[in-house]
Amino acid sequence: MNHKGCDTCSDGVNRRDFLRLGGTGVALGLMGMSLESVLFTKAALGVQPENAFYDGVLTIFYNGGPSQTDTWDPKPGSRNNVFNTINLGAKDKYNEDVHISEVFPDIANLVQNDPAVSLGLIRAFWHGSNDHGTGQRYMNTWWRSQALSQQYPSVASAMAYYFQGKGIGIPSVVINGANGDSANMANASRCPTALQVNAGANQGNNPVVQSLQLPPGVDQARYDRRKALLDRLNQRFLASRPDQVARAVEKATEDAHAVTSGGQAARAFDLTGKTLLPAQNMQTAQRMTLAQELLAAGIPYVAVGLGGNDSHSNNMQAVRTIWGDTTNRSVAAMAQNLKATGKRYLILMYGDFGRTPASVANGRDGRDHWGGGFSVAMLSVNQPKFVTTAIGSTGPDGLQQWNTGALDPIAPADLGAFVYRSLGIQIGRPDGSFDIPLNGREAPPVDRMNNSDLLMSTFGLV
Repeated sequence: MNHKGCDTCSDGVNRRDFLRLGGTGVALGLMGMSLESVLFTKAALGVQPENAFYDGVLTIFYNGGPSQTDTWDPKPGSRNNVFNTINLGAKDKYNEDVHISEVFPDIANLVQNDPAVSLGLIRAFWHGSNDHGTGQRYMNTWWRSQALSQQYPSVASAMAYYFQGKGIGIPSVVINGANGDSANMANASRCPTALQVNAGANQGNNPVVQSLQLPPGVDQARYDRRKALLDRLNQRFLASRPDQVARAVEKATEDAHAVTSGGQAARAFDLTGKTLLPAQNMQTAQRMTLAQELLAAGIPYVAVGLGGNDSHSNNMQAVRTIWGDTTNRSVAAMAQNLKATGKRYLILMYGDFGRTPASVANGRDGRDHWGGGFSVAMLSVNQPKFVTTAIGSTGPDGLQQWNTGALDPIAPADLGAFVYRSLGIQIGRPDGSFDIPLNGREAPPVDRMNNSDLLMSTFGLV
């Protein structure tokens, strides 16, 4: 876009060159790193959260579609139940006992004995699709529509927009792994994407970690002088060309300077010498530990994935390995470690869809795809308002679905609105103050018609 027919500043730097300097990180060649290109948004500069119940959210995505019947919605006494259960000593919305699978002894112990840790279960969650890619897009965007899940940004991308410049300057991170389709996509929006990283034992040599630090051989004084030079260039340009995109470049420069000068982000991403969380293997332990460290450092939204949940066969072993050996031990330890920070965290656990409750019949140790009524679990840390309870019922055998008798079915938009509001993003206001920038218009990140009020009241966040 030209400004009054002119594409050149008085100092000879044209708009295209200016944006290329910032948007590709060349401008920070002056500063010795390319972090600015990661933080450059091409979008408006976020919003200010209001009445946040949590300081950070972690989404653990169980790629493949985990069994709800064997984890968070067991059916004591049913022929479809294959694991023993643990009674949490809490009541659900219908004044019935809340049971979880025996594979969660550590989580159960925390919830039963530590007042700082609570567990919320949504047991009749649904989106109606049994296709992996479709279910993953629905759960990674919180839109139950093919068209809209490809138009609206992913949750990680929306969070990157909302929390620009907050905390340590990095708003949203996706840790590479089994995150599912569309885990970090801006789609048809002007939102940034999350910082997407690998986890490994030698993170000190990771390019992302390196870009978060001062350039080799450059001390803080020299670094600040470089920043001052870049500021003068920006000011001369912005004096006559104060458009939204140019201001986003300037903001990215400020954020990059603050992040690298502080050093906190680089330390959070570097796992060298840190105690790894218990997990089924080293790679998973590194991913879960990195997620913990990023939350503790002050990054508002982190996403990580655990694969192996497409258990058409060997279902019981998959549940024991992924949920018992990893989730139970790792998430329980993480909750205790995060509790020590004094900050408030919400840990979400769900996948593409669920698995058929009754497919263990005839001796087959397997369950198939089931999008009509599955589970979402939420572990709350340091939020005294949050109540340990469950909402939704799929019946005594788990066979009731959203359209066949399930109680209180909850859709992706309901969960999305609940999580955004929990972080202080008051979506759907008539004035549009918390809308996201779609191409050509502004809109809430989830459907305005949702049941987040029901979820907020059920779990005590009112």
